[in-house]
Amino acid sequence: MSRSNGRLGAGDRISALPDELIHNVMSCLTAQEAVQTCVLARWWQNVWASARCLNLDSARFTGLQRFKKFVDSLIVHRGCTPLDAFWVRTAFDNSGLDNFTDYAEIHPWVCHALRSHAQVLGIVHDGDMLTIRGTFASSHLKRLHLCYFYIDNRTVEMLFCGCPVLEELELINCFVTATTFSSTTLKRSTVTFPDRELYNEDFQDLSIDMPKLVSLYIKDFRDRAPHLVDVSSLQSASIYLNCFAFEGSDSDTNVLRALSNATSLESLSLTLHDEAIHVLARDLTRCKPFRNLKALSLGEWCLNAGGNTLLYWIRCSPNIEKLILHLSRPGSYYYAHPEEYTAAENKPGNLDWTICCTIIPNYLGSSLVGRLLIFYQGRPS
Repeated sequence: MSRSNGRLGAGDRISALPDELIHNVMSCLTAQEAVQTCVLARWWQNVWASARCLNLDSARFTGLQRFKKFVDSLIVHRGCTPLDAFWVRTAFDNSGLDNFTDYAEIHPWVCHALRSHAQVLGIVHDGDMLTIRGTFASSHLKRLHLCYFYIDNRTVEMLFCGCPVLEELELINCFVTATTFSSTTLKRSTVTFPDRELYNEDFQDLSIDMPKLVSLYIKDFRDRAPHLVDVSSLQSASIYLNCFAFEGSDSDTNVLRALSNATSLESLSLTLHDEAIHVLARDLTRCKPFRNLKALSLGEWCLNAGGNTLLYWIRCSPNIEKLILHLSRPGSYYYAHPEEYTAAENKPGNLDWTICCTIIPNYLGSSLVGRLLIFYQGRPS
């Protein structure tokens, strides 16, 4: 049907917009809102079916069954129209009675997205951990976002082998039991573990071999010590590690050595607690200079031992331009002085501090570290 035949009249200015702009507007709506546009005019009756982005959100429905029925009907009516992005967001019901508990419940929807050549696929789940079962393959998928999933070696192999052009992988609050992440196409990777008390049976290395990776973010690894095999293309990295990542303070790692081999690395953020402080401090002394590093973000753990660690960082980063120090009272100082932790934790006015320094060339050295230490020791407590 032509657009002119279905207009409401002179007052219908929306229908006169270019098709590309209308599809962009539709992409900002949830699937339910997009379907509701069919009442605007005759021409709008089938516009929603050609939307290139589907955003499915169960929070907008009164019950899980209503949501399932809506999505099933939506997929049938839209047919084989190509997709750019497909997102499913499931609400968490505290009763546990009305929530997705099996990946099989959403597998048909995922298959529809992959058959429709979606380049972006996101499943934002908040409930029991889900496990991907069945086939998962697409020669078009470039970005995958998963939340609250079990990620084992079988899943990782299926994703990387079945999605040959995958460039971005986001595993948010996922329980990773896998021991190998290997991809020749991935450019951006985010992996965070859940807050829930889930543990692997034993400590193992998580090998990361991604030669084209330019951005890496890892946080709260549990029973999986990161082992970086080839991350030589990295431009930015943010790493948060605590006692759960390593079996003990005498563990070994190559994280910093591998990062120092990334000749394009310009931005690095390191947040360390407990055993991770000692493990990575040893690794630092075996690193090459970070010659292209321009922005460095560290915690107060680097101020231990009179600031020697911070001084070492500055000296092996000759081109650094920006240094950010995050100072929190329950940091590495209290790891070294556990008898003071309880009293300090309950002290009023116990705020975090952040220092941002612009580094001036030829003004690096102990004087800068000394000034920072004086400020750190003299700040309000």
